[in-house]
Amino acid sequence: RIIDLTSMISGPLGTMILADQGADVIKVESPNGDTTRSVSTRRGGFSASFLNNNRNKRSVCIDLKHEGGRAVLLRLLADADVLVQNFRPGVMQRMGLDEASVRAVSPQIVYVSISGFGEVGPYAHKPVYDPLVQALSGLATIQAGSDDERPRLVRTIVPDKLTGVTCSQAITAALLARERTGKGQHVRLSMLDSVVAFLWG
Repeated sequence: RIIDLTSMISGPLGTMILADQGADVIKVESPNGDTTRSVSTRRGGFSASFLNNNRNKRSVCIDLKHEGGRAVLLRLLADADVLVQNFRPGVMQRMGLDEASVRAVSPQIVYVSISGFGEVGPYAHKPVYDPLVQALSGLATIQAGSDDERPRLVRTIVPDKLTGVTCSQAITAALLARERTGKGQHVRLSMLDSVVAFLWG
């Protein structure tokens, strides 16, 4: 069972891959819902972007800004195997949902944090968008085809998608490690690291 607090693309795609493989994914949304519910082409009240990254999941609305909402989430986490979140670094701590607080109710949980640029450093608390990661990682230069050409944007959200695939694989590996050791890990991923590791040179 995966409790999915993520929104946008990278986190939802990662948990959807696992949902496609049979995981029970419970997507927790704020009262405003995942931002992708209201973007792109919509039919029947659903956007293509939302459906492309959230199939095979159950969804529940919980206001985590209120103590009652936090209590509901902790009850869901008590028998969960994985928690995945992609808030900016520091937000989970402010909500009282840091790793230590979650482990108090679910000691063996795999706790997954996705960020744009990592949890420390000069860019840690900055907002992240796919084109920024394309530029900083060098992906836009590779797309141009030569160091003599101007960087060019890849016309699909490769960093977001690549981070989602990396997330699903990392969760699978962490669950296997827990099966062998009895211990849950804290998996930390950043979009920038995912792309740089993919390019490796």
